[in-house]
Amino acid sequence: MAEGSRVVFEHQAKTGAQEWRAHWSLVLSAMVGLSFVGVPSATLGLFMDPLQQDFGWSRAEVAAGMTVMALVTTPLAPFAGALVDKYGARRVALPGIVLYTLAFAAFGLLTGTYAQWLISWVFLALASLLIRTTAWSRAVSGAFTASRGIALAVLLCGLSVSQIIAPIFARWAIDDLSWQVTYPLLAVCWGGVALALLIPWFREPSPIGTTNTKTGPPLSLGGLTLGQAARNSALWRIALATFLQTTISAAIAIHFVPLLIWSGVGRAEAAGIAALLGVGAIAGKIITGGLIDRVPGGLVPFVGFAMPSIAYFLLWQGHGSVPALAVATLIVGYASGSAFHMTAYLTTRYAGLAHFGKIFGIISCSLGLGAGIGPLVAGIAFDRTQSYEALLFVGMPVALLCGFLVAFLGPYPRFDEERGR
Repeated sequence: MAEGSRVVFEHQAKTGAQEWRAHWSLVLSAMVGLSFVGVPSATLGLFMDPLQQDFGWSRAEVAAGMTVMALVTTPLAPFAGALVDKYGARRVALPGIVLYTLAFAAFGLLTGTYAQWLISWVFLALASLLIRTTAWSRAVSGAFTASRGIALAVLLCGLSVSQIIAPIFARWAIDDLSWQVTYPLLAVCWGGVALALLIPWFREPSPIGTTNTKTGPPLSLGGLTLGQAARNSALWRIALATFLQTTISAAIAIHFVPLLIWSGVGRAEAAGIAALLGVGAIAGKIITGGLIDRVPGGLVPFVGFAMPSIAYFLLWQGHGSVPALAVATLIVGYASGSAFHMTAYLTTRYAGLAHFGKIFGIISCSLGLGAGIGPLVAGIAFDRTQSYEALLFVGMPVALLCGFLVAFLGPYPRFDEERGR
């Protein structure tokens, strides 16, 4: 057996139901914490018009904030993952929530200086490193084995919750109050709720390297080393598919409200339709989470990554048709939820948990890079053509390519579960 390949879990004999009875509060608190991460991107489209009107910035200039965030988080994500591996998710995530709240609230202090806009995104990016998916998914994956797929699905629904609630809340606050008030209001309300749940509930079971007094010997997690992961073709294909899928989906998600308005619907109606992204994403994560634990092979990953091609076609051809746009929105949400879940889940299965923080931190660089590049390119394309057609047209074959990249990864490696000696 290769070094680092042994896997020992405190709950190795538990059924899925027993895992949930023991750790449901961990999943719930982590889900709320993760939801906060998605609020800035979920609401950026609604802030575009007010910022353009007050400061004269173009859509590309507004969307460049996401690019700055990607440039900061992409090289630093592996180091953030190493912090989680060394100190544990709780010690990293709790101060991260506080810093993220302060950084997001500070957007309400913008005065129109474009450099201030970019610097604000730098601070938000640095804070986000502590509360990215790595911290939450490591804690949840360490607590669940039999039902890890559905547990990760519920966790990742946090991003969908922010997609549903944040745009509606932001539209109300911007229209009835102001965009300057909306930023700190969103930050304090969301961050406060997250912290209130995380303090009592977000605790990893039996930290690595400690002794479980009920069962005796030290506990350890197994999986690939960082060097082994670097030579693993399956992980490279997951990273590439994730980058390509995220580049297109992030471009569309950030510009979704403007895209719907471009398609011929009103601002309020567009915000309501955009909320379906979150509904679809929740369905994508839960259904995928339930299927992936039961359906072997590459069918579930293929569907999750390739399905957006259908939605992009509907968005491309659905001008003025609210039903077509609504269906397309649900599909985009479903596919984004499914694909994001697949990235985290497949990483746990093909890499294991021994060095999950560092490995997923590296893979999540592709997430950050795609999320930064996509919205900027979409903004530049729209500013030059006043159309989103090129983005949607390119997205269709890219989605199909991503599906094929993850469809034939091969069987999951087996990390034998044994008590450490």
